[in-house]
Amino acid sequence: MKRPAEKSDEFLDLMVDWQAIEADMVGYADKEIPKAKNPLINAMLKALKAEAEKHCTIQQIIVDMVKREAVHLAPEELAALSGHINRFLANEEKVLSLAEAAFEKSEVFMPRYLLSYLISETKKENELLKQFDDELKTAHIATSVTSKIYGKPE
Repeated sequence: MKRPAEKSDEFLDLMVDWQAIEADMVGYADKEIPKAKNPLINAMLKALKAEAEKHCTIQQIIVDMVKREAVHLAPEELAALSGHINRFLANEEKVLSLAEAAFEKSEVFMPRYLLSYLISETKKENELLKQFDDELKTAHIATSVTSKIYGKPE
């Protein structure tokens, strides 16, 4: 039986290298935020830091799933996750409506550009979350009874 690519050292090395770059960006932003006197630069550094932190969180769960324990969800946990995603999406639809209305009223370049950035990011994230929620419903995910621990727990 073929071993999944995720179990390879090469896969884990890629994940660790990627995570190191994201962590470096977090550290860079931490150093630069206090120096940023301009509110726009300060806000962008904080946003970039938050994005890198989000990536690190997701990367770590991937590494943990491979090295420690496969993902498992009981049916009630799957329902809860879907509920969290759907609540988030419902709120994001309201946010998107407000953002688009603000964009239409905006005339100055920088607010208009930043609004278009936020709108684009929100739409992309919403589509990814909808896809994730749909795929969760048909994915073969181990239950807590059938999950296995991989590697040595750290």
